[in-house]
Amino acid sequence: MLRISVEEAARNLKSLLERVARGEEVILLEQDKAVARLVPPLQNAERLASMKQFRDSLEIKGESLSATVINARIEERR
Repeated sequence: MLRISVEEAARNLKSLLERVARGEEVILLEQDKAVARLVPPLQNAERLASMKQFRDSLEIKGESLSATVINARIEERR
């Protein structure tokens, strides 16, 4: 993993993007503190797997959204 200053990254952006495209991760530093990360994009299979994992981790509490909307409309009419 390459760590590079923002100023140097601006001067060498094309070569940094080529490295990232090959799978490398680049950390951008400002005053020796990490401010950004350049990473290659996820492939479709990876993106879909992480979305499924996220959805599976959600717990629905309370009534459904449609029931909430219906109940709110009923309350407005009163």
